[in-house]
Amino acid sequence: MDEAYPLDSERGIYALLTQLHHVRESRFLRGDYDASLLLLDLAQSVAEAKLTHRQKQALKLVFIHDFIQKDAAHWMNISQQAVSDHVRSAIQRIALVNKEKEVA
Repeated sequence: MDEAYPLDSERGIYALLTQLHHVRESRFLRGDYDASLLLLDLAQSVAEAKLTHRQKQALKLVFIHDFIQKDAAHWMNISQQAVSDHVRSAIQRIALVNKEKEVA
């Protein structure tokens, strides 16, 4: 799973977030230990990235509640572009945290 969803790259984090429901399902239905570890690593990385409230909110609405960005924007009372910016910057911060872990 680490190869499919590398947490040190924006591409890998985005891929994981878009497949989050599938990864969670494989964890419970198939007892996939690697999926459990990956989800724990993601949660730890999100915590270490110290995302803003708006970044967390945008990620949650788009990737957990499956809102399209337009609907998330309406709910957050901001523009769709602002939601996109929050998602992109959050993913960048999460990737940066993991890149820094590799260097240390």
